Amino acid sequence: MIAGLETLRNGRQASKAMERVDVPGVLVVMLLVVVGIGALAELVAGRAVAQPETTRAGTWPVLVRTADEALARGDLPAARRAYRSAMFRARGERSIVGILEAAEGFRALGDREVVEQALRMAAALGPDDGPGVARVQALRDRLHATDALPIGPR
Repeated sequence: MIAGLETLRNGRQASKAMERVDVPGVLVVMLLVVVGIGALAELVAGRAVAQPETTRAGTWPVLVRTADEALARGDLPAARRAYRSAMFRARGERSIVGILEAAEGFRALGDREVVEQALRMAAALGPDDGPGVARVQALRDRLHATDALPIGPR
């Protein structure tokens, strides 16, 4: 019986404590927490977007376009990464044209060794009836025609 009275009294005290809770204040605090979490998520997402991650791009044309833009603004390391990703993505897609686009980007960067590697990659893909074979030969001829490769946008 005494235990029952204690439980009843504790229940009343809890009820009085609940009555004293400032419901609008709690809602404001909860809203601030939700807004803070949203702002933090946006900040984290913004940082992920700001870091150049070229490997997540879809296809080699997107990567080449990204590299061209980086080259135009003078960001040579970003251009090199994007051209490299484009070259290997194009090889994976068996696109001679894509490999040559990347090779021409490396030629604009003045990286003769990578251009040679790209030409070997393109030749390894085999004969192509499209514009790829003519571009391989034209790029090879331009590469061997001069020792001083231009540095700058194509």
